[in-house]
Amino acid sequence: MNSTSATPSSLRDPKRTERVGAALAERLRPHEPAFVVCWDTSEDVVLAHVVARELGADLLLANEIEGIVALEYALPDGATVVLVAESLDSPTAVAGLAGVVDHAKARVAAVATAHGRVEVAGTKAEGVAVVTAEEA
Repeated sequence: MNSTSATPSSLRDPKRTERVGAALAERLRPHEPAFVVCWDTSEDVVLAHVVARELGADLLLANEIEGIVALEYALPDGATVVLVAESLDSPTAVAGLAGVVDHAKARVAAVATAHGRVEVAGTKAEGVAVVTAEEA
């Protein structure tokens, strides 16, 4: 679901993480998210923490256990959410995050990654803005 060792990492380069996180936050700011949601993996959490801090948003982590995706805390009904990850290289990674947000009766406003192509077609995030920061 997340980046591979051949790609840049938020864990190996803190300056890059700050730069990329700030760039993603600026691109996400127009969506006015109240929450940033990411997978509970080290690289995603580190990047999403920077994005959430820059946006003044709360950060929620998602876990998958035996095929069931859950958030660590409940989202308020109607909350505006952005999904953030180092990379989302499979449609199931997006589908899991977007699905759990939709199930909570919240709204995915955008999907953001540090690098890579993101497929939102066929997920609860279909039609939302997709933001990458590869050039940051």
